[in-house]
Amino acid sequence: MLPISFQEIVASGTMPTRNNTVSMARTICPRRLNPGCNFVGGDGGCVDCTGSSAKSTGNIGPRDQMGQTAHIIDGPPAAALDCRVFGPAVRRADTDPRMLRLYNTVLLPFRAGVALWVACRPGNGRKRREWAERQARQLPSIPPHGIWIHGASVGEARIVHSVAESLRSRRPDLPIAVSAITPTGREQLPSAPLSDAAFFVPLDFPGLTTRLLQALRPAALTLIETELWPNLLHENHVSDVPVVVLNGRLSASRMARYRRLSRLYRPLVERIAVIGAQTEADADRFRELGAAREAVTVTGNVKYDLPRPTLDAEELRQDLELSARRPIVVAGSTAPGEESLVLDAFQAVRSAHGPSLLVLAPRHLSRVEEVLALTQSRGMRTQRYSAGRHSLADVDVLLVDTLGDLAALYQLGWVAFVGGSLVSVGGHNLLEPAAVGVPVLYGPHVENVAELAEVLERTGAGRRVDDSAGLGRELGRLLGDETERAEMSRRAVQVLEANRGALERSVSLLLSVVDARASRSSTGVG
Repeated sequence: MLPISFQEIVASGTMPTRNNTVSMARTICPRRLNPGCNFVGGDGGCVDCTGSSAKSTGNIGPRDQMGQTAHIIDGPPAAALDCRVFGPAVRRADTDPRMLRLYNTVLLPFRAGVALWVACRPGNGRKRREWAERQARQLPSIPPHGIWIHGASVGEARIVHSVAESLRSRRPDLPIAVSAITPTGREQLPSAPLSDAAFFVPLDFPGLTTRLLQALRPAALTLIETELWPNLLHENHVSDVPVVVLNGRLSASRMARYRRLSRLYRPLVERIAVIGAQTEADADRFRELGAAREAVTVTGNVKYDLPRPTLDAEELRQDLELSARRPIVVAGSTAPGEESLVLDAFQAVRSAHGPSLLVLAPRHLSRVEEVLALTQSRGMRTQRYSAGRHSLADVDVLLVDTLGDLAALYQLGWVAFVGGSLVSVGGHNLLEPAAVGVPVLYGPHVENVAELAEVLERTGAGRRVDDSAGLGRELGRLLGDETERAEMSRRAVQVLEANRGALERSVSLLLSVVDARASRSSTGVG
């Protein structure tokens, strides 16, 4: 019978080595700190990653700073490196090759379709470059042993920017590569000097991630929030690149989908080195999905730490020739079918509060023409934000048709509504208006931002409405009550200040993985 923990190995008087572990039940260390390490399952952690690890009396790790006890491996003297940041390793199940094969089989017609579509589609240089990157045919070139940070779209790209900025200030010489999925996310990625390369992440077809990893040779891959793509995770594992999840979030609805595919996802999630979750609920879901209990810690929500807009409200009013006395409602990140509900509420309020202005920002710029047609069909005078400096005195709706300006435009609002919440989308970033001290309203569908909604409601900084009529009532109440608006604004700012710090905790967690890997490489272990 094999000893199943580090302590039992020591007690048995037999220290496994790289040679004799092969004759035991050989599995792979889920921490992936050390290329080619051999893992003996149980409570004690990876033998190769801990070396002959003893109790550490060294510096406190990031988890201690959050009030949690760092796990330290017991063992004989002569410590080389402990696994306190990563917790005890767990024996992982091998990937079910049938599930991954089935997943890739399903992707085959899509891969063929993409190749045919790209070959037949005339495109400009920018589009050709995009699809060359998506197919890993055009690869970035940066020094090895850096960090690759990936976020899906605009919201995640803002976090990528903040993480890259923090890394650059703490480790100026560390190579940083950044990627996104959507074109709008790609446009928001940081460029030099904050990053050394920015690109579209390859599609999740087998082999593409490996091709990219061979070009990057990173020390770690960092995924922002929930980018759990099977081939992405699997090929990083095969390439001995540890995966770190920062600002990790798993909504209840997304978790239900992962449960149905647990045979595919569980072995992949078990290999993730560390996960910095936004909340305890997110942490519990990651553990349920397969992450090692000790690999998951709650670091908080990095969105509380995102920088304020550089352009202040007074400058915006001057640029747009707006009076500070004119009531303004900002409706951001609206979804299909939601603009008509917002317009119903706004028009009801406008009749009671005079010539108010609605700043309307659809979530996707591709829908601007559709939304413009909707406002004009209602007889509402509409101007595009991209039209430049023009007086808005005779304008009913300012239609935001530019990327990256919504956070600043929220400052104009007496009240803000955050979209994707009156329709079943799940909600968007409620902290953008709160960060600039604007009272926040949102609908009932906030599954993707449930924790933020709960905090704003509990502190009185935000309010949930049930429907368009409820939105109209709350808009009317707040536009007519300056004292209540000021109190909600004060509480919104307090919420932001009270919850800052997640960015630094997250970056510390990421660097602990990079440093542990570098330490093992420098000592020649593995």
